[in-house]
Amino acid sequence: MSTIELPLNGFVDYLRTRGAARVEVAHRHITQSVEPYSPARDFYRRILAAILAARRSGDDRTVLRHALAEAPPSRRDNYEAVVSGWLKFLPQLTDTENVPVNTGRWHGAGLTVRVTPHLAARYLDDRVEAIFLYFKADPLPRKDAAAMLWLAAAAMPQACPGAKPVILDVRRGKAYRDIPTGGDYPAWLGAEAGGYRQLRRRLNTVAAD
Repeated sequence: MSTIELPLNGFVDYLRTRGAARVEVAHRHITQSVEPYSPARDFYRRILAAILAARRSGDDRTVLRHALAEAPPSRRDNYEAVVSGWLKFLPQLTDTENVPVNTGRWHGAGLTVRVTPHLAARYLDDRVEAIFLYFKADPLPRKDAAAMLWLAAAAMPQACPGAKPVILDVRRGKAYRDIPTGGDYPAWLGAEAGGYRQLRRRLNTVAAD
């Protein structure tokens, strides 16, 4: 099997599951890899686009107020919770400069994880943070944030050179910045990547029979 690529959130979804639930996650990834992208299935696409547009505009509150007014009724409550949390975090970005971001990649055991920050900010002291936004209703577990930070840091030279990654649990306004250190993470994530790749190989083999 050739190298498999998936986004950072997809790999972390796999890491956070155990047992047979991992089969369901891998099946979902296989389906997503062969079906055309559909905005209708991307629940938070509109509010993410609004947050990024608001950052570019310099008038965050006006842009986000308009986005909420235009939100589909079935998503409005979730979008309002996201915007509320984001506006509480926003003062931390006062007097920052937007920095371009790219897609970086982490490679392990035949798996490639795409790492793309949602935005990056340069502070007055010239430090840069690359920010990843987590929108879900369930709180982001600290261990998941730690795995995301480690993978993001490994890919940061491509994604946003010189930046430090930040994982923001938007609804709760909680920012994770402590990148795990030590030798355990490369071994653990390499083993998990190998296990994921093997699972995908088996599922593809079964589907072909």
